[in-house]
Amino acid sequence: MKKTLLLSLLAASSLMASSLIVTNGSVKAHTEVFGDSTIDPVTKSITSHLSMGNSVESIKGSVDVSVRKLKSDNETRDEHMVEAIASDKYPLATYTFKSVTKTGNQYKIDGILNFHGVQKPLSIKADIAEKPGSVALKGKASFKMSDYGVKPPKLLLLTVRDRIDLSVNVTFKKK
Repeated sequence: MKKTLLLSLLAASSLMASSLIVTNGSVKAHTEVFGDSTIDPVTKSITSHLSMGNSVESIKGSVDVSVRKLKSDNETRDEHMVEAIASDKYPLATYTFKSVTKTGNQYKIDGILNFHGVQKPLSIKADIAEKPGSVALKGKASFKMSDYGVKPPKLLLLTVRDRIDLSVNVTFKKK
């Protein structure tokens, strides 16, 4: 009887979810100024509210990214971008994981991006590596600012491209 109880407890504990806590990482939001240059603001201000069971495919929860802390190589341009995306009113972009599916050598993460107060589906193609005690995620996705109610800013007579290409590189500690 004691053996059965002990085995049941061990089996149940292995099915429990681990929290995934960000240990380091970055999110880059690449776009371009038509006829001029590229814009590559990056933030390392990332917070996770994720859990994972026995497999990468079981990851659920959300990740918050501080859009206020997106910084590029041009402080003046950053100020214009912060104004355009109204980061005082909408300081965070939140991505909520709905499903993680293995497709070939990569994973497809389907979820909802809440940006600028608008929620829309967004898929991320990612490489996810699970190691003892950690999970590393490198992914890419694209969206249009205008889909989230953001008018692409103009810099003098030049217009910023509407499409944002996201690059995500985050390592999580299992807890």
